[in-house]
Amino acid sequence: MSHHLEGSRNSCALHGALQLFEAIEGVIPVIHSTSGCGVQHYLGVTRLSGGNDPFSSPPVSSSNIAEKHVVFGGGSRLREQLKNTVKVVQGDLYAIVTGCSTEMVGDDIPAMAREGREQDWPVVYANTPGFSGDVHHGYHLAVKALIEQLPGIWKRTGEFQTRMVNVWGIIPNQDPFWRGNLQELGRLLEGIGLVPNLLLGSEQGIAAWKQIPEAALNLVLSHWGKLPAGLLEQLYGTPSIILEGVPVGSAAVPLLRRLTEQLKLDQIRSEEFITREESLLNHQFARLADSYYRAGFQREFVLVGESAQVAGIGEFLGKSFGLLPRMLIITDNPPDNVQEALADRLSSIVSGYDTEVIFSEDRAEITDIMRTSDVQLILASSLEREVAVELDVPFLALSFPLDDRIVLDRGYAGYRGATALLEDIGSTILAFSRAWHVC
Repeated sequence: MSHHLEGSRNSCALHGALQLFEAIEGVIPVIHSTSGCGVQHYLGVTRLSGGNDPFSSPPVSSSNIAEKHVVFGGGSRLREQLKNTVKVVQGDLYAIVTGCSTEMVGDDIPAMAREGREQDWPVVYANTPGFSGDVHHGYHLAVKALIEQLPGIWKRTGEFQTRMVNVWGIIPNQDPFWRGNLQELGRLLEGIGLVPNLLLGSEQGIAAWKQIPEAALNLVLSHWGKLPAGLLEQLYGTPSIILEGVPVGSAAVPLLRRLTEQLKLDQIRSEEFITREESLLNHQFARLADSYYRAGFQREFVLVGESAQVAGIGEFLGKSFGLLPRMLIITDNPPDNVQEALADRLSSIVSGYDTEVIFSEDRAEITDIMRTSDVQLILASSLEREVAVELDVPFLALSFPLDDRIVLDRGYAGYRGATALLEDIGSTILAFSRAWHVC
């Protein structure tokens, strides 16, 4: 029996590739598809990722093919659009991405990109029809295109850097807090003497991607970062450290110590940095203690979001903050073996307390599950606000889609992210409690 999926939050491969390319400074995406693909990306992704302003993103070019191109092929239209884009928009790299219609027609995208490079235009391409997979697959296709095609444009001139670390697995906009999370992870790496190669976000342009082969290590923060790390191990022999989620709060300690040991860093410096950060976080816990007990912060909660986000936040709230993870709902559809590993790990976050781990991207199914969960706090996407009102429990929107918060450089990773998360959850519970008393 077929099942109608309601409110999927995973979009399509084209959008995943666009999200990656738009997050790299100097990269100009060129969509080879109908006009609707770009419009859908703006309405269904950009505007639902914490108030991101499309005018602050790089300009996106589109061939806007018509019916005749679907019938007779749109190669000439792409050629014309690429030429005009290079003339009008200055960029360090032009990235062609394709939609369903042009892929079904069979336009020769590699040939178009090759023509551009023959004219000394820096061009890469990724075949990204929506029917090939969701946004995570699109992220893979875009990363793979950059890793495999950039060496054909720029020669590898750098030297191996023993303290540089590439960071993989955070998908722009799919994690609304991606900018802040990367910034904090970069700060943590710098704190123990490493050079983070964040690849995405502010001041992360093609120069950062050119340095990828020279890094000593790949840091993988979710299942979705395993593919680029695997490619780099095959091409350049770069080893990896793989995590199942973004570390929040004290979860950073084992990572920092492992990095220190594996890359032979100054152990004294690392331990001093860890001690300082742990002390600051403990101080924040102490400041929060009165409100914590007075307002009854310890509650059973449900958390909905991508696996990297759910694993990191869920473990921090359960192990460090004393909340009870009644239900963790993961929406990004990782493979079965990854689901099994996540379920085993997350089902016993709090000793003696059973946590239900569910994998679903279906809004209707998630809503029905929460209606029977008897939870006291909901941490989820904006799609779950209505059921929180229905159940009359505190609600904090923190996962995609996010249409009722502004997220600039706020993040929940690391120590500063843990503090931000404490502020947000604490304020949510206090505001709800006061509103309830007023009523």
